[in-house]
Amino acid sequence: MVLLVIDVQKGITDDRLYNFQLFIENIKKLIDASRTYGVEVIYVRHDDGPGSGFSKGDIDFEIYEGVAPLTDEKIFDKKVNSAFHESTGLELYLKSKNIRKVIAVGLQSDYCVDATVKSGFEKGFEIIVPKYCNSTRSNIYMDAKTTYEFYNDNMWPGRYATCPTVSETLDMIKNYRKNENTVRINGCGTGVITTERLILRPFQFGDEQSVFENWAGDENVQKMYGEPVYNSVKEVHDLLERYIREYNSCYNYRWAIFEKASGECIGQIAYFLVDKMNSWGEIEYCIGSFYQGKGYATEATKAIICYGFDEIGFNKVQICVRPSNIKSKRVIEKCDFEYEGTLRDYFLIDGKFEGRMYYSLLKK
Repeated sequence: MVLLVIDVQKGITDDRLYNFQLFIENIKKLIDASRTYGVEVIYVRHDDGPGSGFSKGDIDFEIYEGVAPLTDEKIFDKKVNSAFHESTGLELYLKSKNIRKVIAVGLQSDYCVDATVKSGFEKGFEIIVPKYCNSTRSNIYMDAKTTYEFYNDNMWPGRYATCPTVSETLDMIKNYRKNENTVRINGCGTGVITTERLILRPFQFGDEQSVFENWAGDENVQKMYGEPVYNSVKEVHDLLERYIREYNSCYNYRWAIFEKASGECIGQIAYFLVDKMNSWGEIEYCIGSFYQGKGYATEATKAIICYGFDEIGFNKVQICVRPSNIKSKRVIEKCDFEYEGTLRDYFLIDGKFEGRMYYSLLKK
């Protein structure tokens, strides 16, 4: 369960709202109870774009001081009405934490709250909209009170959400208990790692040219990696846009590998499979052709093995390889992985079948 506070921003949070004082008091009650009983509070801000007066850097864009987030509470920004739009990363974040129940409060009832409630319902979340915890202003078609009642009494209940009283919602929060058996690893995300010759960090916009030139546009590298060749910097930008969006999941662990000496992005490495319940992750990596044979793959792999055991809290780290990939088999040997077995004829590549060899390390 989470408490989702939608668009309670300085530019629209004032006494023009229907039942303004009651709205603010109720949200404060829910936020205070959530923090007390371990329900995560998540904030959403709407961004109308530069020059609108309601964008990053503008006072009106900031969250209303009466319900401001704590330093460690997450904020998702959006440029569309629904907080669950793919561009925000909110859906990915919640699903990565196995959260299905969302208490939605905020502004405005007939715009972003309505879009978020309906979108969240369509995506499989259980949406809870407490009474008098959302509000709006009058418009040319309906006054604020009528608009509020249309959505809260007619549109959402029984269709897209349940709409309990504030008191009932407070009871839900107080009775909430985290299931300690659900997740057994740490959602620490992709931290920066420094080794003797390398810097491993999350991908950023601006990495496109280096990524394209050093490995993503190289057919030999990508074929061995099992990924398509990217034919332009624009295609690489689209790839990085996906990678960067996936960082919204605190259980996403993917690093760009930078050579300190040149400052170039020479490859990538990731725990591309993660089992949160059974506490293991599987490594994949690729290194650009020019940088192969220098021990960089081994150096990067050893670094994220340590990160996996020490920071993420894996019990097991595993890696697999095709029998024909001699270079990767050497990396695996240098990292002291133990051979577990081979899945026969797992891949069909260029008309020929190849197996999938599995290796692992245990924390103990």
